[in-house]
Amino acid sequence: MYHSKRSKYRVFLEVFFEAVVWTAILLLGYFGIMFVLIFAYDYYYVQIMQQNPFSIILQPYFQQNFFLGFTLCYVVIGLGAVAWRIYRRYRTVQLGYILDELHFISQGNYDHRISSKHLDSMKPVVSSINRLVDSTVEAMEEERRIEQSKDELIVNMSHDIRTPLTSVIGYLGLLESGHYNDEEEMKHYAHIAYIKSLQLQRMVNDLFEYTKISQVNIQLNVMPINVVRMLQQMLVEFEMEAEQAGRELRLDVPEDQEIIVDVDPEQLARVFSNLLTNAFKYGGDGDYVRVAVSQDAKETTFVVENDGDQIPEEALDRLFQRFYRVDSSRSQEKSGSGLGLAIAEGVVFHHHGKIWAESDSQSTRFIFKIPNHYQEERLNG
Repeated sequence: MYHSKRSKYRVFLEVFFEAVVWTAILLLGYFGIMFVLIFAYDYYYVQIMQQNPFSIILQPYFQQNFFLGFTLCYVVIGLGAVAWRIYRRYRTVQLGYILDELHFISQGNYDHRISSKHLDSMKPVVSSINRLVDSTVEAMEEERRIEQSKDELIVNMSHDIRTPLTSVIGYLGLLESGHYNDEEEMKHYAHIAYIKSLQLQRMVNDLFEYTKISQVNIQLNVMPINVVRMLQQMLVEFEMEAEQAGRELRLDVPEDQEIIVDVDPEQLARVFSNLLTNAFKYGGDGDYVRVAVSQDAKETTFVVENDGDQIPEEALDRLFQRFYRVDSSRSQEKSGSGLGLAIAEGVVFHHHGKIWAESDSQSTRFIFKIPNHYQEERLNG
């Protein structure tokens, strides 16, 4: 669809008018030059004829061939000049059309693209302009998404922080005003305020980690590490939490094999910490949490599995969204920041890997793969 003020009929009229004007100018020039040539011919040929009477015999042939040759040369040059002017005018009209279309796009019609249907000679220019508009619109939409994401982050965190903060202020207010019956009740109020404060601290820490991992130019401290040894150490640290959740921790790795991967150990530990904590909190009534590692020539695969409640199919694709929680897990006892899985996804992404979740009646599995060798340029390429 054309939005230029120059319709195809107007373009035709402009080009046609240009051809008519230059044809008229060339015709006038032809008759003017011919008049001068005829006058000069008659004047000088008479003098030549007086000096050489034999030339009178050649006069008809010379006169006919001279003016015919001049006319043919003039017609060829004139047609070339008219064609050149028509081409210049057509190019000018095309540029005017492109400028009109750009002006239409600049008025907020970012879905519109310039058609190159009748712009054969300008197709490369139009194609480049359309690509520039596409990249500009994409950048604007990305900026809009970032702003919207920031607003959602602030709104959701403000909402989640308000509840424990209100409890902390409420119970500390009771202690401050002396509204308790005995020391035991005072300790109970102080303990609740302390628990809520820890919850607030976890939320703030998760927010800080998510903000840091969401940066495009994040610098990872990548080094080759033995992930088997790292996981053995981590599972020891989580034994108490697993015991409290009534789960058995299992590590499934190849025997007598070191699995070396280029990773940021601190960030990778954060991924496993979030996945294990998620399994303990939301796994339901299960018996175990299993961590498995395998490696091929290109990448290493990690699996965190639990035999707890099955996650609905419609929720699997949304698990890694910020603040998303499966409805059955929305209880105050299990409340968190809702950023744990989003942080895990961000860490895996910056290691150029991918992460996803699978769930069936047998178990729920969080699986992620990371290349064995980290290449920084891959993120930009």
